Amino acid sequence: MLLVCVGLLAFTIDVPIALLTSTHPLPKEISNILRLSEIGGHGTGAAMILIAALAIKQINWRKKRDRLIACQLIAGSYLGALIVDLLKLTINRVRPHSALLNLRTSFLDTFGQELLKPDSVSRSVLMSFPSGHAAVAAGLAVSLCWFYPRGRSVFIVLAILASFQRINSLSHFLSDICIGAAIGIAGALVFAPTPNHADRGQ
Repeated sequence: MLLVCVGLLAFTIDVPIALLTSTHPLPKEISNILRLSEIGGHGTGAAMILIAALAIKQINWRKKRDRLIACQLIAGSYLGALIVDLLKLTINRVRPHSALLNLRTSFLDTFGQELLKPDSVSRSVLMSFPSGHAAVAAGLAVSLCWFYPRGRSVFIVLAILASFQRINSLSHFLSDICIGAAIGIAGALVFAPTPNHADRGQ
C-alpha cells in the first residue's frame, strides 16, 4: 500500500525526474551497476536466478513438499508480472525516451499518444505503465526472502537497483516502477508459504 501511495504521488514529479535524468546522466560506473542489476527484473534473468536457487536448495522433485515450495517460488516471482502485462495491454503510456516531454502540460499527457515522438513505431513505446521489470524484481525478491531469509537485505537492494535502472534508462517513470513493484509484491504474497511450511533459516 505504501508503494501504491508513493506511486500516486510520483505522478506529479514523473516528468521532471525524466527530464533531469535525460539531461544529467549518472556517472558511467553507477550506470553500469544499474545496468547489470537489470537481470533481476528481466523475465529470463529471473528464471536463471530461480534455477540456481532451486539447484542450490537441492529440491527433490519426487517429494510433494519440495515441489510445492518450488512452485510457490516460481509463481510468486511471476504472478505480478503477468498482471502488469495485462494492464500494459489496456493502458497506453508513452515511455520517457519516446516522449516529447517538453510539450506536456500535466502528467496526464504522458498517457495516450499525444507526446509520442513521430519516429516511434513500436507498440512497446506505449507500454510504460506499470513497469514489468519492477514487478518481476519485486516478486522475485519477496519470494527469495522466504526461500533464503538470510539474504533478505541483498535481494531487496538488488530489486531496488533493477527498478531504478528502468528510470535511469528512461524506460519508465518513477510512478511506473512504484506501481509495478507493488503489484509484484502482492503477487508474491499470494503464494507466500505459511510460517509452518516455510523452510526458514536454512
